[in-house]
Amino acid sequence: MELLDNVDFKSVTRPKNLSIQIVEQLLDATNKGVFTVGSYLPSENKLVEIFGVSRGVIREALLMLSAKGVIEIQKGKGALLIKPSIDSIFDSFSSLVNYRCGNEGLRYTQEIRLVIEPQIASLSASQRSEEDIVKLEESIVNMKKAVTDNKLLSLYDIEFHKNIWFSCRNPMFPIILEPIFHFLTTYHKDIFVDKSYRQIGGTFDEHENILQAIRDKDGEAAFNFMKHHLQSVV
Repeated sequence: MELLDNVDFKSVTRPKNLSIQIVEQLLDATNKGVFTVGSYLPSENKLVEIFGVSRGVIREALLMLSAKGVIEIQKGKGALLIKPSIDSIFDSFSSLVNYRCGNEGLRYTQEIRLVIEPQIASLSASQRSEEDIVKLEESIVNMKKAVTDNKLLSLYDIEFHKNIWFSCRNPMFPIILEPIFHFLTTYHKDIFVDKSYRQIGGTFDEHENILQAIRDKDGEAAFNFMKHHLQSVV
């Protein structure tokens, strides 16, 4: 416990909920490497001593950490620190969007895409490799093959957009956009439900235009084609 002994934990006080304060401090300690994945948090008795609160408050804090997917409470052993799954993180994001935005979540998300993705398409035009072009071409081919399957069609559409921001070689784009696209998988297929084959064909044309601009390394055209494409669905 040498590392733990050197941590400057603070006594928790009101008005913020005590259990929330404890969760925040334990998460901060975890981020600093005080606790590592696969290790157990201090016992309830030790946490009561550290924070100067009741056992009930500690248990509430542990339940909150468990709900976040940070720990696994094992009967008779304690709270095991686990690696949160990507799905649990994305599901939490989607829940937050639904809570904060209600029925407007999809529209707000599409507006964010309209701000970000045209610039990403422009950057892709200067950063992409020939392998990236092949992946984009494959996504369009797969979309056309899935034209009668709305769910599969939407997934290949999302794949096309993901391949564009992966081609930029910027690891921040996946971090920022993956939760957004995860949220869209719940709603994105609805974009195609009421479209005729002719309208879907127009979507294919828009993708082809974006691809050609990226292939030609024309950043301005890629920006404009992506903006036009997204405006049709925002």
